[in-house]
Amino acid sequence: MAMDATVQIRMSGELKTQVEELYRGLGTSFAEAVRIFAQQSLRDGGMPFRPTLKTWEELTAQEIDAKLARSEGDIAEGRLYSQEDLDLRMKERFSHGRNSAV
Repeated sequence: MAMDATVQIRMSGELKTQVEELYRGLGTSFAEAVRIFAQQSLRDGGMPFRPTLKTWEELTAQEIDAKLARSEGDIAEGRLYSQEDLDLRMKERFSHGRNSAV
């Protein structure tokens, strides 16, 4: 897939610095993370995660149970990778310079 479009977003310099440092520590870039997010959004037909304003510490027991139940559903439907599988997929992706999402 040709990368022939540019996306510009506005954010604070502090947030940009923090997120670039985060993804650099993960062996990738913020730009690559945005491309992966876009591809996964298409696969999922929406945001690839459930946005929330609450931290884990702020969740009620019922909310935590609901999150765990969704996770169990993902596991039952095979919508997960082991860390080993994910590491292998990421290594293959970055060692070959492919342009498709993980």
